[in-house]
Amino acid sequence: MAIKLIAVDLDGTLLTSDHKISEATKKALQKAAKMGISIVPCSGRPFPGVKEYLEELELQGDKQYAITFNGALVFDMEGKEIVKDILNFADFTYFLELAKKYKMPFHVELEDYFVTLDKIINIYLSQESWLTKMPIKVEDFEKIPEDFTFVKGMYTGSSKRIEEFLKEINWEDFKDYNASTSDPSLFELNSKTASKGNALKKLAKKIGIKEDEVMIFGDQSNDLSMFSVPAFKKVAMGNAIEEIKEKADFVTRTNNHNGIAYALERLVF
Repeated sequence: MAIKLIAVDLDGTLLTSDHKISEATKKALQKAAKMGISIVPCSGRPFPGVKEYLEELELQGDKQYAITFNGALVFDMEGKEIVKDILNFADFTYFLELAKKYKMPFHVELEDYFVTLDKIINIYLSQESWLTKMPIKVEDFEKIPEDFTFVKGMYTGSSKRIEEFLKEINWEDFKDYNASTSDPSLFELNSKTASKGNALKKLAKKIGIKEDEVMIFGDQSNDLSMFSVPAFKKVAMGNAIEEIKEKADFVTRTNNHNGIAYALERLVF
């Protein structure tokens, strides 16, 4: 079965360690696009932090989409929502209780900006703000309305603190949510049904592409939902976590060594 859609994670997959797209990767994806294959970024980032890379790849038109916020929102290139699966005020207050319980900084992402109750912004949220090109709004809890909705929650800290946190937590606390990591300094929370895998299945169905015509590239735990779809053609980056590699059909080179281009030359072209 010919590949008609290629879904690529961003950080650690499409992007090198210095957040660039290598020339070899750019040429390979452009070649695939000229063959009529849709190139779909699948990221924990918001739409503005994804669209710039589609534009850099010069991928435009009605076959281009972006899966954002770990699958909570899917957009077309004009920014129109195709899929939406978000959280509410009750989730927000629950996450705040857990933040106190585990002594972790907590913030939320809306479509256009971050909201935090912290008066002092930590460097990890600042880094996310810079990467996603979204501002941070510091708010008082009393000013958060009961009809408040948001796309994604996140606990932030040093990689060492996040590692400790993952050992400390009672996973039952998060059983009603899709919990994952896309970066060593983040622990992210989405709606239970919001995942890259679910969003990609919905998008493929909507645009008339069969699941065995989809190829995916990923490296971290927030990509596991894609790697759990049996029909997808699964490619793990050389720098991927072991759980991703175990579920992959093919393990390519690392993100710093043109892993996407290497795999496409062997599996698609």
